Amino acid sequence: MFFKLIKTLDDEPNTEGLKIVYDDLAPYAKENSFPFIWHDGLVPYVGLVPGAGLVPRTYTEEEIPSLKRNDVTYPGYALCLPRFALLNGQYVNYPASNPLPYGYLSEVLSDEEGVLPDGTEISIRFNQKFTSVGVTLTFNDLSGDHVSELTMSWYEDDELLSSMDFTPTSAEFFCSNYVIHYNKITIQFKKTSKPYRPVFLTRIDYGVYRDFLSNETLDTNCIQEINAISENVSINTLTFTIRTRSNIPFDLQKKQRLGVYFNGDLIGNFYLKNGSRKNRTDYYFDSHDANGVLDGNEYAGGIYTGEKVPDVLDEIFSGEDFPYYLDDAYQNTQLYGYIPYTSKRNALVQIAFAIGAVVDTSNTDGVAIYPQQTEKTGEFTANQAYDGVTLEHSDIVTGIRLTIHSYQEIDETQELYNEALNGTAEIVFSEPYHDLSITGGTIEKSGANFAVVTGNGGTATLTGKKYNHLKNQILKENPDIVFNKNIKEVTDATLIHSGNAQQVLERIYNYYQRAESVVGDVLLGDKKLGQVVSIGTGYDGERVGTIESIDYSFSQREIKARVNIHE
Repeated sequence: MFFKLIKTLDDEPNTEGLKIVYDDLAPYAKENSFPFIWHDGLVPYVGLVPGAGLVPRTYTEEEIPSLKRNDVTYPGYALCLPRFALLNGQYVNYPASNPLPYGYLSEVLSDEEGVLPDGTEISIRFNQKFTSVGVTLTFNDLSGDHVSELTMSWYEDDELLSSMDFTPTSAEFFCSNYVIHYNKITIQFKKTSKPYRPVFLTRIDYGVYRDFLSNETLDTNCIQEINAISENVSINTLTFTIRTRSNIPFDLQKKQRLGVYFNGDLIGNFYLKNGSRKNRTDYYFDSHDANGVLDGNEYAGGIYTGEKVPDVLDEIFSGEDFPYYLDDAYQNTQLYGYIPYTSKRNALVQIAFAIGAVVDTSNTDGVAIYPQQTEKTGEFTANQAYDGVTLEHSDIVTGIRLTIHSYQEIDETQELYNEALNGTAEIVFSEPYHDLSITGGTIEKSGANFAVVTGNGGTATLTGKKYNHLKNQILKENPDIVFNKNIKEVTDATLIHSGNAQQVLERIYNYYQRAESVVGDVLLGDKKLGQVVSIGTGYDGERVGTIESIDYSFSQREIKARVNIHE
């Protein structure tokens, strides 16, 4: 069964139609935040004479790393507080050791009026400057306990940029205040919603989550594609306009997430490329998927001599704020050959093409890498396919010529850099090298395709030894075609080696022998990109193939789509 079809049924079907969830957050702010607590006390030094009420702030602090996470909720620990822990099975005794993360739980309690002692506060430092439309605080969403009065202040270094009082009314509350270029926030907690309570703070988000339904979206265009043999990895796109009545400004920062849902099912996650305000109420969004993000980030590549696919994918997805999912079939697959210094997306193409995997961002919160489907698991019935379904014929490919690559270390030395260097330089090579060495400088970091070197003003000379790049070719042709041959050349797949070449050749050949695609409008229903389905043409029988493209049109009740089904 195609993994996308596995679904847990809800008690009640969701009928809300299209929903776009906009994470109007400062990208990477949470990952680069350092929440901590200041403690009051005296810093002893010679000659200090404490006076009455003299309690200066010290530099003693306690970090709160769980406030950097997105998966923390209050774990239901039964604290000895008046009317707090219900006997309903949701609460458990606080463990003697290794408690689950719960965010920030203040050591002090509020009084009978809910007033907290002065100095009940936390601070958040950032290692760079961020901009957001406010801060969303999540308190205790199990009991409903929350802070009911607080003051939040934003700083650029030591300069106060803005300070505002807020009165939260629920366990999740958005503190709306558009502030640019801050790198420190302090939150002073003043009162709790119930008496004799600590501060429960389980989560901080630097911005706000906005939900838009179909009555607020205009001109929504969403296209998702795959290639069944990963000759390329498409960048899926989403554009739309929001007409909003909210008075909270939109921040429109690159890489903010846009989750597209229909009746509660995820269509895909997209990331903002460009945005603009058209008028008082309308905002335009232009976004692409995770593959588009990967296309803008570099990967150093290298020579591969048996590294496992998961280990290399871990390198590629390092630093990204979305995950990848690798089918179990590839957990022990090894790579041999070469990936040049390129984009992460291009590196993913090299790997997926070599191992026979589909790269797909639809219906998932990351990048799914799975084998091409062969089993039919769906059908477009006659009442789900519109009139006008067409059969499109591509040029008939009569054969495949595939280049096999191998790389052998040789002792031929090449000068790669020879410059006066005072500072740091990164040198990217046009071909791989090994056994790098330098005079007049230091190699700080290096790989087969690059070196980061430092120098102190003299001439730095970097050299490396070459690889002998050997190529040979294998060919498979259609024996029934003698004239008008059309041989497809595959030359730049540098992870194709003698061990996988024949398997790759068969896969490409079989794909191109099926030269027809069914293109037309359908009611999509529960069909998914990458699924093998059947569809009737109405004039040339039923065809079976892989859904390689979906161009969505959303209505309130259903999805109409233009699909491309490659046989």
